[in-house]
Amino acid sequence: MKSLGIRLALILSSVLLVLVLLAGVLIERQLTRAIHNEEVDQAKSHAQTLLASLRILMLNGQGALAREWLDSMHGAPGIIDIEVLRRNGREAFTDLSTLKRVNDFLGEAVFERQPTPPHHVDQPALGAFNRALQGEVALDLRFDDEITVLQPIEASSECLTCHGYDPNPLRGVLKLSLSREKGLARIQSMRVSLWAIAALLVVIIGLTVLAVLRVSVLKPVNRLKDAIMRVGERQVELPTHWRDELGQVATVFNEMQHQLVATETRIRAVSENAFDAIITADEQGVIDSANHAVEKMFGYPPGELIGRNVAMLMPEPYRDEHDRYIAKYLMTGKGRLINNRAEVVGQRKDGTTFPLEVALSEMFIGARRYFVAVARDITENKRQTAALQHQALHDALTELPNRSLLSDRIRQSILLAQREHHELALLVMDLDRFKDINDTLGHQYGDLVLQQIAERMRQALRESDTIARLGGDEFAILLPNTGLNQARAIAEKLLRVTEEPILIGDQMLHAGASIGITLYPQHGEDEVTLLQRADVAMYMAKRQHLGAAVYDPSSDQHSLRNLALLGELRGAIERDQLILHFQPKVDLRSGKVYGVESLVRWQHPEHGLMYPDEFVPLAEQTGLIAPLSLWALKTSLRTCARYRSGDMDLDVAVNLSVRNLQDLRFPDKVAQLLDENCGEPGRLRLEITETAIMADPARALDVLKRLSVMGVKLSIDDFGTGYSSLAHLKQMPVDELKIDKQFVMGMLEDESDAVIVRSIIDLAHNIGIKVVAEGVESQLLYQRLKEMGCDAVQGYYMCPPVAVDDLIEWVKCSPWRI
Repeated sequence: MKSLGIRLALILSSVLLVLVLLAGVLIERQLTRAIHNEEVDQAKSHAQTLLASLRILMLNGQGALAREWLDSMHGAPGIIDIEVLRRNGREAFTDLSTLKRVNDFLGEAVFERQPTPPHHVDQPALGAFNRALQGEVALDLRFDDEITVLQPIEASSECLTCHGYDPNPLRGVLKLSLSREKGLARIQSMRVSLWAIAALLVVIIGLTVLAVLRVSVLKPVNRLKDAIMRVGERQVELPTHWRDELGQVATVFNEMQHQLVATETRIRAVSENAFDAIITADEQGVIDSANHAVEKMFGYPPGELIGRNVAMLMPEPYRDEHDRYIAKYLMTGKGRLINNRAEVVGQRKDGTTFPLEVALSEMFIGARRYFVAVARDITENKRQTAALQHQALHDALTELPNRSLLSDRIRQSILLAQREHHELALLVMDLDRFKDINDTLGHQYGDLVLQQIAERMRQALRESDTIARLGGDEFAILLPNTGLNQARAIAEKLLRVTEEPILIGDQMLHAGASIGITLYPQHGEDEVTLLQRADVAMYMAKRQHLGAAVYDPSSDQHSLRNLALLGELRGAIERDQLILHFQPKVDLRSGKVYGVESLVRWQHPEHGLMYPDEFVPLAEQTGLIAPLSLWALKTSLRTCARYRSGDMDLDVAVNLSVRNLQDLRFPDKVAQLLDENCGEPGRLRLEITETAIMADPARALDVLKRLSVMGVKLSIDDFGTGYSSLAHLKQMPVDELKIDKQFVMGMLEDESDAVIVRSIIDLAHNIGIKVVAEGVESQLLYQRLKEMGCDAVQGYYMCPPVAVDDLIEWVKCSPWRI
């Protein structure tokens, strides 16, 4: 049954019918009982009337007449039976026993009559008869079609005249049986009328309910149904003049419509204004919707894509792979791309391709499955990443591989040499007269010399060889599958090209070089050993003016010197014989100094003032770096407290080593030093290098987070020379990074360096990190960095590293003073 109204009417009518039936049954019972009670009352009244008539006849002593009267009443309408019963239950006026006792009581034969045969009618119920004998009007209702009244006959004073012989107050019982034919007919008529009226009421009320339902319920419900079916039109509203539940439903529906329109408008606005392309497609790959970003990215208007397969946006072989992937996913429910991001290649309308990052998810609308793809053009990201990777692995000045890339290639070459059982050679070359060029003509000429030397070396070597700049004027050359004789020949070739005159402007310069040669596996089985021993051989060639020299273990005085330095360094740390120099950092916005970086120095009794690059690597290799770092930290905090007492409120930065970041107890040691030296954690900044972090990122991140929680500030030093990226920085609690000076110093001559510096500044600011530029050695660099939005600078233009007393004096008279 599809009609809601008919169902509701039938349900309500059924309920009403049941109620009417229950009410009818109850009313019928009440009316039947009332008619029955009326019949009983009439029977009792009739019995009393007949008894009164009978008593009159009896008082006159007319026993024969009484008998005749009783016999005559047997045929009267409605009377089934009428008898006078003695107390023993026998019929009176049928024998002469009572007559004889009366005459005996009177003493003479006053009364006489003939005996009459009894009627032999049904005897009354014994219980009812006994109640009548006790003076109660009793009823015998054993038969449905008659009512029998047992009326007690009391002995009055008049009766004692003749029946004085019997002292019992009851003379007998009048039994009157009346027919119920008329009463039953009334009950039947009443029943017919009652149920006819009930049926009519049910029909009338049912039709009324159906009519009311149609007007008050079905019509509004049909409106609601039509509105729901047209909900997609977004303009459908229901009337809300009802004050009942349907009016509330209409109000809620209208509010839902408004919210749905608002939500859809917001979603459409977000989708249409999103920079990412958003595409939905069904299980067959047919595009269902696309936003405006799709046109910018792929060149197709959104309307042109609707109804076409999404594979048209992919070149081969991605197109076939896409179809196979979707088919497999629909069959197995397993896929590595669903709810993940992946890099793919997209194809524009003009046929050109470009890299995409796609996030793919699925949604269900009813039983239909749809796939949602959010695509982002990562061409620029790829370019920037490639630039940063190139920058991280190459020297900015010469575009040669740097030490990191060289180390990786040495390791790979060693593995290949082990597999194929051949040799390889590693050369370290240092220019002989480069310092003179720098000191005489300046760094600009020195940089040009390095660039020309690098280009000559490229042309002189094979493509399989690797040339790397280790720093300054020092280069390394990796020669795979090369023996000693061939290595010597290549070294001689390099010496010749470096000896050739270098023309820069109107200056004719001569550089020259010294080369150290090591071989794998004769001189070492790892890159560190090979580099160190090639460096030893290079210094030997330089000292002896050999041009090129092969590593000789017997002449490795460098190792002996290092061993001696290590012993002396341990004692210098323990006896507090090191010194600290401080280099100011200037805020570019305010133009004021706000902090200093502490730099450790060793005033050696034999070798003079030694810089960190001469002894810190030794400390890192032998484990002395931990006590050295703690000494620098403790001394920096003490000095910081000293100059603060002189109204110099400056932060102090201390460099950390990779060993510090691998020591999980280091944060506790820092906390102890802060407590002992009354240091404020917020005034201490710890600087770590990218390389130190990448050695063990998980452990380093744990240590850095604990330091950050303490309130200590953290910086990334020499950014751009390691393997990390800004993506790693987002995971670390750092708020500052320092651009390595090799990029800063080359900004004015090399626009690519300027682009790199600007990119680092912009990207760092985008993730909330401040930027400090190192190596600022001119006012032009200072101004250029300020224009780029760099936050702070550090370098010789402002102040070189100086002792604390000189620092205090500089702060007082410097243009960057507090």
